[in-house]
Amino acid sequence: MFRMYRPFVFILCAALLILSGCASSQVRLRYVPEKDLPVVQVQHTDAIGLVQFADKRSSKILGVDKGKELTPVSNVAAWVTRGVENELVRHGASVEYVLSTQQIKKFPVRVTGTIAELRIVPLSVGKYRGELTLTIAVNDGLPTTYKSTVEKQGVPYTNIIEPLLAELLQEAINPAIPVIFAAK
Repeated sequence: MFRMYRPFVFILCAALLILSGCASSQVRLRYVPEKDLPVVQVQHTDAIGLVQFADKRSSKILGVDKGKELTPVSNVAAWVTRGVENELVRHGASVEYVLSTQQIKKFPVRVTGTIAELRIVPLSVGKYRGELTLTIAVNDGLPTTYKSTVEKQGVPYTNIIEPLLAELLQEAINPAIPVIFAAK
């Protein structure tokens, strides 16, 4: 009786192996947990309009690891913008996230930005470097460029890339937060 199911079991196992190989190249975009961030010393009460960042990267993949393209599961522009929004709210601001600059004209502080680069470079087994370059403009002023580079090493075959990306984003947006609040 088991012989009848043998081809079915073989096909099922092959399908699972194929799917597990594909899934490893998908990267979830996460944030540093709030409990791991430093305590905010000064709370702000500013009303800020935040436009979703424009993704100006030349390649939409994050990099190549072991012959597989690392592709984000979700929208990189929304991930970066939500990261900025989370940090502004953590500092006490009232933030409205919109998709168009026309929707933020009424706010005293208006923030726009672009993502120029986001990539992951494998350095060795279990060691990666992430690079992120953003430009952020406040109140239609000249944009300021923020860059971050983070290297992370961990146990091979564990998920090192997702925490690396979270830390990379936090490193890039931290210096922008005081600049945004100073532009009242």
